[in-house]
Amino acid sequence: MYSRVVRYEGVSEDEWEIGAGWFRYDYLPVAMEAEGFAGAYLFRDREGEVTMSVTLWKDEATAAGSGEALRQHLDKWAEMTGRVPTIQTFEVVHAEIPTGSTG
Repeated sequence: MYSRVVRYEGVSEDEWEIGAGWFRYDYLPVAMEAEGFAGAYLFRDREGEVTMSVTLWKDEATAAGSGEALRQHLDKWAEMTGRVPTIQTFEVVHAEIPTGSTG
């Protein structure tokens, strides 16, 4: 399994509201249709004004293949806000999520 981490810093309250909606309603439906999609998380540090999304992919090939759709969405976000995120892809070497622990 592979993960893609997208991190924005200096995210104001207004930008958070817009970005969270964008993630849920614009990007996530596209990602969920992509082959190999295995899950997603959206994190927020209010005090530090940091937002981070993590998407999970079946393997390295599907993580790489999903990059174009992500790039299109991130380019639109950069046009709107002037913010450019850091993007990293990681191999998931261990995951432990107890049943019923997500919410």
